Amino acid sequence: MATPEELKETYRRIIDAISRGDADGFDTLIAPDIVDHNPISDQAPGREGMRQWMTAVRTAMPDLRGTVEDVIAEGDHVAARVTWEGTHKGEFLGVAPTGKALSFSAFHHVRFSDEGAAEWWGAADLLGALGQMGAMVSAPKAQ
Repeated sequence: MATPEELKETYRRIIDAISRGDADGFDTLIAPDIVDHNPISDQAPGREGMRQWMTAVRTAMPDLRGTVEDVIAEGDHVAARVTWEGTHKGEFLGVAPTGKALSFSAFHHVRFSDEGAAEWWGAADLLGALGQMGAMVSAPKAQ
């Protein structure tokens, strides 16, 4: 198994591959049967599903860049905080393109195996992103 420092570097390489839109490089860093615990709607399982997510987010923000702000590793787990920045040029969170610059934080918890990232949990400040797009958020109407 990799050392905690090696896992932190692998995590940074995953964020870099997403930032470059490098699906092939991304594939070499994640296990074929990776479990995404926070999938997007209709996301396929495994590596294919993670590629779907990357394609969707890079379609919404073609210039998406992730900056790893903090990363901690222990055993086979990594916890990290990333700032995502990009220009809203495609539908994102149901909002039509606005051309606005977006910047929002995300927190990740990743478990690694010998094949790469094996489990992925993520939580992003999507409410903050919606606000930056000028979207109005309201509670569902009672029935």
